[in-house]
Amino acid sequence: MSLSLSRTAFLGRCLGLCLYPVLTVAAGNGVLLGLPQARETLFAFSDVGDFALFLVSMLYWSAVAWYCSRIMLGRRFPVDDLPPCVDRRFARWLNLWLPRLLGVLSTLPITGFLWWAGAEARLWLPALLTTAAYLAFVVLRRRFSRSARRGVRARHDDPFPRFDRLAWSSWLFIGFVFVVSFGVLVAVCVAPVSAPRWLGAPVLLLVALGSWTAFGSMILTYLPRSWGWPSLALAPLIVAFGVSFLRENHVVAEQGSATPLPPRPDLVRDFVAWNEARGAHRDEPVYLVAAAGGASRAAYWTGLVLKQLEERARASGVAFAPNVYAVSGVSGGSLGLAAFVGSLAAERSRPGSTAPARMQPDPTAFLGQDFLAPVVAGMLYPDAVATFLPFPCHACDRSHWIEGAWMSDWRALGGAAPAYFSQPFLSVAGQPGLPRLLLNATSVTDGRRVVQTPMVFVPREAHDLFGPTVASTGLTLAGAVHNSARFTYVSPAGHVLNRAGGPWDDLVDGGYFENSGAATLQALVTQLVLHKAETGMDASKFVVILIENEPVSDMQWICHGDEAPAPPEPVYERTAWPEVAVPPKTLYKTRTARAQAAESDLVQLLGECKTHQVIELRYPKLSAVRREPPMSWFLNGATRKAMDDVMCRPDRDRALDLLRANWGRLLDRLGANRGAPGPAGTCRW
Repeated sequence: MSLSLSRTAFLGRCLGLCLYPVLTVAAGNGVLLGLPQARETLFAFSDVGDFALFLVSMLYWSAVAWYCSRIMLGRRFPVDDLPPCVDRRFARWLNLWLPRLLGVLSTLPITGFLWWAGAEARLWLPALLTTAAYLAFVVLRRRFSRSARRGVRARHDDPFPRFDRLAWSSWLFIGFVFVVSFGVLVAVCVAPVSAPRWLGAPVLLLVALGSWTAFGSMILTYLPRSWGWPSLALAPLIVAFGVSFLRENHVVAEQGSATPLPPRPDLVRDFVAWNEARGAHRDEPVYLVAAAGGASRAAYWTGLVLKQLEERARASGVAFAPNVYAVSGVSGGSLGLAAFVGSLAAERSRPGSTAPARMQPDPTAFLGQDFLAPVVAGMLYPDAVATFLPFPCHACDRSHWIEGAWMSDWRALGGAAPAYFSQPFLSVAGQPGLPRLLLNATSVTDGRRVVQTPMVFVPREAHDLFGPTVASTGLTLAGAVHNSARFTYVSPAGHVLNRAGGPWDDLVDGGYFENSGAATLQALVTQLVLHKAETGMDASKFVVILIENEPVSDMQWICHGDEAPAPPEPVYERTAWPEVAVPPKTLYKTRTARAQAAESDLVQLLGECKTHQVIELRYPKLSAVRREPPMSWFLNGATRKAMDDVMCRPDRDRALDLLRANWGRLLDRLGANRGAPGPAGTCRW
């Protein structure tokens, strides 16, 4: 008599055979429901019309999970992993319901989340009906389909009926799954911006999960086991690790600039020339802007604040942008600063010398686009394939997808300077009469700051990406912004070459070092004040605007009016599984702590809080708001509207009062009329 398995051992064998369906169902729910960035995309269906496509992809994902697990449990392999169970009823139930449950778990948690989070009934109700229709189909199908029972037979020692070979209809379904997968791969390669946005990031994820389920179950597990070989389910991990030593796909600025670029001036000479060019504004303050990281949340908040400030200054007949010497950005803040400066550059390129009342192009119209879908498409399809290739595939680098989205979206705005983001960084970041772009990244080799500037200016203990040994002259503005925003794992680390063709360093998000951009401005102010004899500037001439996008309470402001309050007591947050979660959580939290430290040092450098030379414009955390803007490369329409109207909310939260007070101080310093009318029907900041 053969040995019978316990219920636990039998369950473990079944889950092992269904490894890929189990892993992809867990991964899909973990990403879509566990990440705020992914949840934001689910709520986007409230204002776009592609929810039906999402339902189809959700049903596709669940059908693949169900069908592949059903095949793996139903096949009688030459080396049988499923000997009899001590409880035959349990074995029959598990064989029947494990595939069904995996299918249900591909749809029901998403449906429950939409209902729990307060989404409209037109979202969660169709999802619930889709789940019910799927479950009814898999339960009742055997009553109406003879093919469902064809080839299935029982043996005396089997706890349930099983088959010896797959029917042609099963191979047809698996072939359909591979056709869909290949079709999406071709689409995102041929149309790297429009195709991903039409599909949407959730659809791209669910189709990819279905593809991995089918490939892992059928190609890596079913076929080898059918031939009597061991499963190759873990082969992708081994191959990906092995070939990672043979190639580098994520090279930054591999080619040099096609046109010779002018040499970079040093900081002091550049500032003196800029100050001379201000003409009648020379006696006015010099403004510097630091924009913190936070993906599209940071980019949109940065662009919105600077746009409102510039348009208010124009309405009042005073100058703001001509008095901004430099802007320092990290991650999404870098994108927001680049869009603001790009709008100013486009306006200068038009005929006529009078600036329009409203910025044209509108930087927020650019920054409100979906940048998540293109980078997800690049990551899940061409870049995923390249992970297993033993040779470089630079065209597969998902960096091209997000950088290409910035280039094409800026071009689509029309007007002057359509190639702004695709031009070399050094040719556009320090144009006369415009703010200098200082974009911050982080070195993987030693953890130091890597600064991208159009001047010869490197803070102490930092690296210069345009130094004499670095092959970076061909770096586009989009590439420089992305270097500042390479937050793992959405974007890959960028591999920088030296002029001899060897490796120089790898770059990641600037927020790993310091997330506000204030540290670079502190070094810049210190250098200019140190050379006061040449610049004519002391610390009293500078005003720094700190733009922070992470929703914070009033206790996280550095200055409350004229005073710097005592550091707040830590607010304890319980951490699940602390032995595992505490180290990465602490490393993530330190990015904000280092930013606050750099901002505090800047306040001290410029005369403490009483001088009001550092203006904090932090996005307020409001007690009445259920969902705060997420840190994602996509913001849905409701989130953008909430950010647009934050100044006009009736809330009396202390954090919002501080934002309004600081905004008023900045307008007073500018001489801008706080009562200047805005466009009809819009929120008046």
